[in-house]
Amino acid sequence: MVDLFPTIQRKDIYPIDLSINNTTVRTEAEFNNPHFFSKQLHKIQKKNPTKIISGGYLEKRALYTSDLYHSEISTEKRNIHLGLDFWLPENTPIHAIFDGEIICAIHQKELKGYGGFVILRHQENNITFYTLYGHLSEKSIEKYVVGNKINKKEQIGVLGNYEENGEWVPHLHFQIMLSLLDYKNDFPGVVLESEIDFWKMICPNPNLLFKLSLS
Repeated sequence: MVDLFPTIQRKDIYPIDLSINNTTVRTEAEFNNPHFFSKQLHKIQKKNPTKIISGGYLEKRALYTSDLYHSEISTEKRNIHLGLDFWLPENTPIHAIFDGEIICAIHQKELKGYGGFVILRHQENNITFYTLYGHLSEKSIEKYVVGNKINKKEQIGVLGNYEENGEWVPHLHFQIMLSLLDYKNDFPGVVLESEIDFWKMICPNPNLLFKLSLS
């Protein structure tokens, strides 16, 4: 994790629960109120100044209520979170943890989209896999074109603010994919609960890389 956030000098995690039973943001209104949510995170951070607030892999988040999470093939809503979230301030630098190649670098302007996001392709020990960095600033992705190379420990970008990151409280959505399937300029970060077994195979737990204590 030090390679991902080398400028903030924190190695430990404060696990946060945003599942259906969480007590941090209990309603849709609280979840989508950046002032309230930021205040809650600030309270946690103040009590844990040497830790990064994080969590979320395969978490069921009933607070995903916008039309973005409706399914075209089911009456279910997409509410299973496939990445790890790291709740850090806007402009926090994000660095590559492997050598990689830019596969996608765009700014999604949709409400509750990724905002600025980058997908890198990696080749390690004859294994190809991908990492996704979501909720970056718009400026972070302007310099990239598909095929650009990124070196390990090189800065990819910085976290975006609420207005440019899909209207989220600033954080990094980090995800691993073993395949991009048929996606070109997007990739699901939240999926249907009924399809969880499939998506676990495509998107393994990012904590396999970090080995953090998230419980």
